[in-house]
Amino acid sequence: MSAAYEKIESSLDRFREAHFYIHEMERYYHEAEPFRWSLNSFLRALKEIPQLFQMELQQEEGFKTWYREERQGLKDDPLVGHLGKFRDLIVHQGMLVPASTAFIGTTEGRGLKVGVKVPIHPLQDSDAGMRGYVELVRKRGDQLELLRPDEEALPCVERRWGIKHLDGELVDVCAKAWLRVGEVVADIVQWLGEERPTLALDCRHSSRQVRIKVYDRLLLRQWLRERASV
Repeated sequence: MSAAYEKIESSLDRFREAHFYIHEMERYYHEAEPFRWSLNSFLRALKEIPQLFQMELQQEEGFKTWYREERQGLKDDPLVGHLGKFRDLIVHQGMLVPASTAFIGTTEGRGLKVGVKVPIHPLQDSDAGMRGYVELVRKRGDQLELLRPDEEALPCVERRWGIKHLDGELVDVCAKAWLRVGEVVADIVQWLGEERPTLALDCRHSSRQVRIKVYDRLLLRQWLRERASV
């Protein structure tokens, strides 16, 4: 590690931590608690990055004046600034509860083929929506024919997380914010005399792939038998 990178080791570590939590949100997309906790950790890490740079480089001649505009640009950024304010709101008002919308239907691997919108509370896993449909099957029959044998179309839940006043799927929004902060990270590295790094979110899954959870019909029939025996 060069002397320049050693000067900002903590800031870069926090930047990598924010990257890590983007992938954790993808991993736990259909599990409400770990998803929300990963989002909360991402927002915290992202907000701390500019502060850490300020702390680590405050003794570097000329940095404070140069950095003032860079940091203000992040505060004024419609995306990064809004996420920062959202994080502050969580700190002062309590639990993080993002917006949640969902559809139940079938997929052939290229998104939702056919489905209906269903309520899944932000504090519930996606399984709650599918279990709700199984209960409906018990009472009214399989109206969407999700339990009917079909080798091509598979039962699924398509879920989408969001934040009020921000357009777009939430993990995509966070990824864009990370890259925006990454522009400032690259600026700082370059200011320190190092070659400007190229930033990328490695191994990100497509939003469509992440949003859909597929279910085995054998599992759904098992849930139906369990409900019928209650």
